[in-house]
Amino acid sequence: MVRVRWALLTGTLLLSLTALGQETPPSSELTALKREALAVFSRILTDGSAAERLSAVNSLVRNGDDSVVPLLIERLLADEAPFVRRAAAVGLGHFRSQEAQRALRRAALSDEIASVRWDAALSAQESDVILALLSQRETLAAAALSLQESAGRLPGAIWHSVEVALLRAFPDRESWNVVERAAMLKALAQLGSLGAVDRLRVTLADTDEDPFVRGAAAFALGVLGVRNAVPELIAALAVDSEAIQVGAAGALGLLGDPVALEPLSNLVRTGRSPQARIAAAAALAPLGIQAVSALAQALLSDPVPAVRQAALRALRQIKGTAATHAVLTFLESKYLQECDPISCGGLALETLKALAELGQGQLALQVAQAMVAALRDVLPLLFIFAEGELVQTFSIVGRRAPELFDVLLRDHSPFVRALGIAAYASVYKAEARELLLKNLSDENALVRRVALEGLSLWATPDDTKVFALFVADSDPRTRLAALTALARVGDGQALEPLRRTLRAENPAVRLDGAGAALAFAIRWGRTSSPSVP
Repeated sequence: MVRVRWALLTGTLLLSLTALGQETPPSSELTALKREALAVFSRILTDGSAAERLSAVNSLVRNGDDSVVPLLIERLLADEAPFVRRAAAVGLGHFRSQEAQRALRRAALSDEIASVRWDAALSAQESDVILALLSQRETLAAAALSLQESAGRLPGAIWHSVEVALLRAFPDRESWNVVERAAMLKALAQLGSLGAVDRLRVTLADTDEDPFVRGAAAFALGVLGVRNAVPELIAALAVDSEAIQVGAAGALGLLGDPVALEPLSNLVRTGRSPQARIAAAAALAPLGIQAVSALAQALLSDPVPAVRQAALRALRQIKGTAATHAVLTFLESKYLQECDPISCGGLALETLKALAELGQGQLALQVAQAMVAALRDVLPLLFIFAEGELVQTFSIVGRRAPELFDVLLRDHSPFVRALGIAAYASVYKAEARELLLKNLSDENALVRRVALEGLSLWATPDDTKVFALFVADSDPRTRLAALTALARVGDGQALEPLRRTLRAENPAVRLDGAGAALAFAIRWGRTSSPSVP
């Protein structure tokens, strides 16, 4: 039966290649499809679990138009889960309707959770509301935690007001915990606050201050580009605190001052904390060839594989003859052969990248083959936790040594073949279509999935029948790849498969199908007349 099934599938795939042009879906059917998709979303948002409601909100934002605003407003104002309300608040910022603005303002002023209030205010982009929130202790803390990563959503006209509020709040150690105060300093750096420089320097030097906060102050000086703080940052490297050393090393890496070479080299050689040694290795990369000696030593002798990996990554960035020699010397040490595959998996992948990018393509090919043999038993586990890293690494090697693909694609292991297919698609893109189509009929689900994901990126309307076969697949990623492709390039032949997903028993299939159906109807509605409501 399996052979019959896959023979039928193969025949269908081949027939799809002879499609005779696009079928334009009727406007009436687009209208009906969109309404049914929105009805599915409405049911999930009413009866689904919190996780399902969050997925539904994100899908509405990603795939919808103004017609989804009422559903998002309902979640913003009434959902019992704060993370669902917050997702709705962020999502509504993409829609400029008056109803969305009113709801965002209401949530910003009344929600019981500070992070929801803050995100609603940012989405509303109303300065008076944001300024009002800065006077509230909990919302100011939420603002700091949000802004420490990026100030991009904050209206430029009120940056100064936020800067002042953070500077005033920071000294009060009784009212704010160390995480919040550290976030304030990083937020000030994101705001480009030159007025915070003196405060940052005082904080870094304050031995009574919490080390986590001092580390944040050090890093913020680097973000702000305060070059005359280099002596203080170098001194901070000698403080026996992981947080301070990591922050100071990160700052020195951003500043790239050669005077930091020796102190950073000492830290990477002798630091007690692995995280501090990792930060020092990363900070040495911008210093170029002069840093190779310390990095090479760490690569050869550090007891922690993650530190060796950081040193190797820095050498890969530096490039050049000396860096290449250091990598080759490490390879000759046989450390990888003796190290546990799970502990050294990341280091092994970093080695492959370094060899390929440093002009050692054939050697990278040999190491890759040996690595596949060594990791064969743990590949299923690596695919779960590090699939993207595996594919990226083997893509880099494959660009320099295309023979790698012949080895991988002929392997009897479905995990190795899947890795080869995904890497091949990453390198050859649309030119990989023939290989990808061929492997859609493979009996292994993983192989089919990576082939479908690769093909979905380069799908054409003629592929509609191909993707229609997978819209209700039990594997979520296979299903999502098929539905995404149909939403983006599918023609009238996609209507019936999309309708089937909306009526499926599995809630996950209905949710994925609703997002694709909505996007499909909106895309075609823009070119149809009358427009889809």
